[in-house]
Amino acid sequence: MKLPSKAAALATASLAVGGAALVATPAQADLVTLCSGHGGAVTLPTDLAVPEGESCYLDGTVIQGDVTVRADANLHIIGGEIEGEVTVQGNGYFDASSTTLGDSVVNNGSFGTHLEESTSGAGVSALPVEGGNTEGFVFVVDSSVEGLNSEVGEVYVSGSRIGGDVSADGAAYVDVYDTAVRGDLSVTGAAGGGILCDSEVLGAATYSGGGGPVAVGAGEQEGFCESLNYVDGDLTVTGVTGGVYVDNNIVGGDLVTSDNQPVAQVGDNNRVRGDVLTQEVALRSFAAAAAEEFEAHEEGLTEQVEEARAETIDEAMAAGPAF
Repeated sequence: MKLPSKAAALATASLAVGGAALVATPAQADLVTLCSGHGGAVTLPTDLAVPEGESCYLDGTVIQGDVTVRADANLHIIGGEIEGEVTVQGNGYFDASSTTLGDSVVNNGSFGTHLEESTSGAGVSALPVEGGNTEGFVFVVDSSVEGLNSEVGEVYVSGSRIGGDVSADGAAYVDVYDTAVRGDLSVTGAAGGGILCDSEVLGAATYSGGGGPVAVGAGEQEGFCESLNYVDGDLTVTGVTGGVYVDNNIVGGDLVTSDNQPVAQVGDNNRVRGDVLTQEVALRSFAAAAAEEFEAHEEGLTEQVEEARAETIDEAMAAGPAF
């Protein structure tokens, strides 16, 4: 999936800002560059912060320190590099396109983080904080991160590589499409369930508690899944309300479904090396309501990102050169 990028259209025409105006010197931890406005292909040998309520748009910028997106602030960086950690504070927004991140991205009650065609040398986390946004999102598309941990908001991953575990406890939902997870996938208490589709999990995949629907494979007839899921360890779905659908999976361990209300629907296209321990009925159909809900997840996040990008760029360009 490719989002329309107003950033790309503006990059050449708008961001020829004095690249020689900043001379690189050894990074100093006590120096912070404030960004309100737009900046181009320069190297900042300092930390960077976007002040509260401001917007910053960077094209080709290298930041050799940490980045802080303060409360209600926005940062969109395209074609750049951040060597340190990114912290996104209450209701802040961070968007990285075609960018290399050397350390983790930490969302503390943020509006959201969107990574597209980007790489991170560490993980992405979304944590609840008092007074922070409880409906934020982590939206990872065609990117590579070392792990993902969420305790709040929406989680959507597509076309990506997760180098370690994906863990979500109390997230709104967790949708994983066409993605390789090199560790365990654990979803606990997700009110909106989630889907695992066309993906590979090299550990165990566990869904426990929370609402639904939960679909592990099972969406082929609705156009969600074009191939099988592969789960190297156990695949377990327990205590989920709102519907469970399990089909089109290769499972290296056991397949377990129990205590789901209604009872899980398990199809005939699962290949399981271990034991099959299920309370189940045959897979009748992938409910239309479930299909519509999964479609709405992506559509809703895409709309939020497009609006946030447009707002960030417009405000940053209006503010003038940042440095």
